[in-house]
Amino acid sequence: MGQKYTFTTEQILAFYLKKLKNFYERANISCKDVVLSVPSYFSNVERQCILDAADIADFKCLRTINESTAIALNYGFFRKKDLDPKNARIVAFVDFGHSKTTVTIASFVQGKTKILCHHSDRNLGARDFDYLMMEVIGEEFHKKHGMDVVNNLRCKLRILEGVEKARKIISSTTDALLNVDALMEDTDMNRKISRDEFEKMCNPLLMRFAQVLQETLTMSGKFSALTI
Repeated sequence: MGQKYTFTTEQILAFYLKKLKNFYERANISCKDVVLSVPSYFSNVERQCILDAADIADFKCLRTINESTAIALNYGFFRKKDLDPKNARIVAFVDFGHSKTTVTIASFVQGKTKILCHHSDRNLGARDFDYLMMEVIGEEFHKKHGMDVVNNLRCKLRILEGVEKARKIISSTTDALLNVDALMEDTDMNRKISRDEFEKMCNPLLMRFAQVLQETLTMSGKFSALTI
């Protein structure tokens, strides 16, 4: 309405929770008490922000639970018939998301779940792979056409959108075509990307990912080495 407002992070999250509440109400589901999952690396301050947001949205948050713990509990519940009552099954859960990576190792026996360790890199996710690939391809475009698209916000966002689509395609095929029409001054970007090239391009990030896995195995006390 032409007016400017300043909102805190808690208020923004509360808007989102309120929207979810509306969905439940439209389905004639009364939802007042909730349990909210959070990343395992969240501090007490960050967890309190989640509780404050729930309060603003008129939810009663009974507790917060680590996302990976929730996944492990789900695993143990739906596979309880397959678990041995005495011999523990050790399972690793790897959550590689848009912005962060979390690895959790848990021990399962029938009727009991024990979290052995959580470990995270909160700044390693799919966006980092996209950004690295965007910088490499953008520099190639600069050398070929003399146009600095990486330092142009509009062009950067368009390349990132194309890169994300290409990354998803090469997860199931050997190569993909990156097309961005009229990227700058009516010049198109056309670039074929192979899976091998992508892996070579992103090798530093893959090594960081392997390091997170290695550190998690060591922290668990159940394993000591990982062949990279």
